[in-house]
Amino acid sequence: MILRKLAISIIATGALVFGSGIQAATYSFGSLLSGGGPTSVHLADLDINDLGSGHWSFSLYNIDLSVFGSSAFIGSMAVNGTTPSSVTTVAGGGVSDVDTNPGGGPGGSFDFRYVFGGGSDKLKTAEAISWDAFGLGSSLPINGDLALHVQGTSFSPDSAWYVSPVPEPETYAMMLVGLGLIGFSLRNQKK
Repeated sequence: MILRKLAISIIATGALVFGSGIQAATYSFGSLLSGGGPTSVHLADLDINDLGSGHWSFSLYNIDLSVFGSSAFIGSMAVNGTTPSSVTTVAGGGVSDVDTNPGGGPGGSFDFRYVFGGGSDKLKTAEAISWDAFGLGSSLPINGDLALHVQGTSFSPDSAWYVSPVPEPETYAMMLVGLGLIGFSLRNQKK
């Protein structure tokens, strides 16, 4: 009876986790992809929410760029995926405008970029920007499909691209081993 309840609760939890993952995701940027800068630093978080019919909302939180120097800012985010048909910037962010440009990213290998502001309108430390994108379809980008461009740094070269780290397979293996041990101990307690 206990094993059955445990199995049902694991299945229900898995369904909730995978079901909610389809509708929203949070990406934490900080793994150096290319350019000059620290190998690992938590510099920004991005929340993406599916609002239905290809309409997605994005909120980018610039946490801390102080390690890059006082002139550093996030200039754009390169994306491997569908280019939106239109973008609207939500008022109240750190920059007043989000546009799209084709291509870009390190080596020009990404499909397009969201460009944040321009000129003196820059996304700096502790600022945030939100925007809505239309015509994107129904699938979220996976880790490695998004890269933030930090510009005006004190490193050489003076810009860098950062991605959200991909979870290691060992993380999933450890979770499965833990669940197996819990099931084994519950089974032994029943006997």
